[in-house]
Amino acid sequence: MTRCYLDVNKIYQGNCLDILKTFPDDFIDFIITDPPYMVSQNKKIHRSNNTKFKGKDINLNFGDWDIQWKSKEEHIEWCFAWLKECIRILKPYRHLVFFFDKAWVTPVWNFLEANGMKGRQLLLWIKSNPAPRARKVSFVEAIEIAFWFTKGEVKQNFFNWKLGHSPNYVVSAIPNNPRLHPTQKAEKPIERWMEYLTNKNDIVLDPFAGSGTTLVVAKKLGRNYIGIEMNSEYVKIAEKRIAGTLVNETLFDVE
Repeated sequence: MTRCYLDVNKIYQGNCLDILKTFPDDFIDFIITDPPYMVSQNKKIHRSNNTKFKGKDINLNFGDWDIQWKSKEEHIEWCFAWLKECIRILKPYRHLVFFFDKAWVTPVWNFLEANGMKGRQLLLWIKSNPAPRARKVSFVEAIEIAFWFTKGEVKQNFFNWKLGHSPNYVVSAIPNNPRLHPTQKAEKPIERWMEYLTNKNDIVLDPFAGSGTTLVVAKKLGRNYIGIEMNSEYVKIAEKRIAGTLVNETLFDVE
């Protein structure tokens, strides 16, 4: 008998594709996530003691979860599979936001629009404390890109315009105290986008929940949530964070 994963305000441990397939059509109000997108490399950058930015060596291997594919082509096919499930379970006129590699903007954009999604904008998280470059060959990476799509027709009543004008970028620091996940996102951009794109009691889904940042923000804002995460240790971390989170529906100040 196939298990259904329909209870809200829970984190389910397992493969997101397997769990997403148990959800009914048009079930979720908002999906926001940070999937693995092959940023890991099996190498380290060694810092010299003679450089301006002294510190520990930088390990570019973030974990097996991000280097499990044999090629970029295999990885993007996997991405199309979970994105297709997200499209199916998302309610009409509602929103999908996900961080992703800038190198894949065109193929991912084309895939989603060919499957009933309307491309909206690229949303930006600008890091106020980007990591310094260990090598003197390029600018410091201070921006992460999130893709914003709407299912089908764009309708004004599914964008909280009464909150006021807001730029498509959010400036916030990389979380470091503590750093709970190698690619942990700041709460501020998630909060900004969630407030504009959801309403109270909506069901928010994060199929790659990690240490639970999306779920913490959802609880703060009075939204229901469902998280999916393969790693049991991250599930425990996320559950602990959520248990210590109070509901606070105070709206942010629009910059």
